[in-house]
Amino acid sequence: MKQAVVNIFWLLFDKLLRLSVGLFITMWLARHLGPSQFGELNFVTAFVAIFGVFATLGLKGIVVRDLVNRPSDRDYIMGSAFSLKIIGAILTYLCLIIFIFLFLPNENETKLFVAIVGISILFKTSEIVNFYFEAKVLSKHVVWVENGAFAISSSVKLILLWLQAPLIAFLIAISIEALLIGIALLLLYQRKVSTIFSWKISKKHMSSLLAQSWPLIISSAAWIIYTRIDQIMLGKMLDQQAVGFYSAAVKLTELANILPMIITFSLVPLITPLREKNRALYHRKFQLTYDCAVGLMIAGAILTMFIGSFVVNTLYGSAYAATTPVLVIHVWTCVFIAMATVSGKYLINEGLQKITMQRHVFGVCLNIPLNYLVIPLYGIEGAACASLISLAVSNYFFDALSKNTRICFIQKSKALVLMGFIETVWKRKI
Repeated sequence: MKQAVVNIFWLLFDKLLRLSVGLFITMWLARHLGPSQFGELNFVTAFVAIFGVFATLGLKGIVVRDLVNRPSDRDYIMGSAFSLKIIGAILTYLCLIIFIFLFLPNENETKLFVAIVGISILFKTSEIVNFYFEAKVLSKHVVWVENGAFAISSSVKLILLWLQAPLIAFLIAISIEALLIGIALLLLYQRKVSTIFSWKISKKHMSSLLAQSWPLIISSAAWIIYTRIDQIMLGKMLDQQAVGFYSAAVKLTELANILPMIITFSLVPLITPLREKNRALYHRKFQLTYDCAVGLMIAGAILTMFIGSFVVNTLYGSAYAATTPVLVIHVWTCVFIAMATVSGKYLINEGLQKITMQRHVFGVCLNIPLNYLVIPLYGIEGAACASLISLAVSNYFFDALSKNTRICFIQKSKALVLMGFIETVWKRKI
């Protein structure tokens, strides 16, 4: 547990540093570009994010689990996963280029923007190194490397802002940051662990990884689609200014989502070995993880309802006043994203990746029609409501339908009403 606390500290330090600098840059960038161009920026990044998820191949949770359970197979696991990610990244980028020429035939500038940011997909293959250090609960090494690259990238963005550079310059900076982090991660592994040339490619391991990960590929794609598709639909059904207002709110809720992610990714590698040793303790530890993650998000959402207008006006200025009602609605999605983060790890441990896929696909099938119905009627507030409803149904109520996930539904319900926390305190008193 001490190791988990140290790991959480390093991840928290990393995220807080990035948040403070990133928030300042985002605020300045939003003011510099204005709602319309800020909307264009987020339309492009959402487009790339939807394609980029296919390049990940859903390997993260599986690779981390395998490295925890089979450390002696490290080189085969790392080499096979890295090879798959390279192949996936190249194919994904080619598909992205083909798609933008079909989907955006008359928008030459937007096509150029998407192609530039899409290059970052190729550089993210080296995040496999991140998986290794997460499995070993040694995130401090990655923190220093990524923060170094982030510092360089942030400095470049600040210079561009000072020079009042055009939008395309900031899009190029996104790909440059991905390149710097990619190179730095490979050098980190080379220095702290072993040469990357010791990695071995095994068809058996590659087949095994793909066989286990394909449901996660689909579920990850579904997840990113229904957390990004609203921005693309707003851009096509309304205009880029609407995307700008909406994205300003989403940026703030995305920052909040980092907290449950840190808690989950640090605790689950330590909880996982308990599955075979002490099943009851294993479930209690997962309940504690739910309590922490969901409780934090509920507290933050309630607070945002009171200070949302002040936050938006302070960070973005009066030009983004339309963002406030979106933020007050959208911040509640953080509660259900926290649930999804924790239960996603549980389902991987239980070998139930297909349920994650079903859950996310169901969410997409609900979210897209909802957006089509409510965006023409209620605009950006309607899109926020559609996201909230689809996340709540697919990541909470959906779990009640299957006996395999009913324990997730019960634990999430306890976390929603703080029952897990109350039970823990009560038992300690007894």
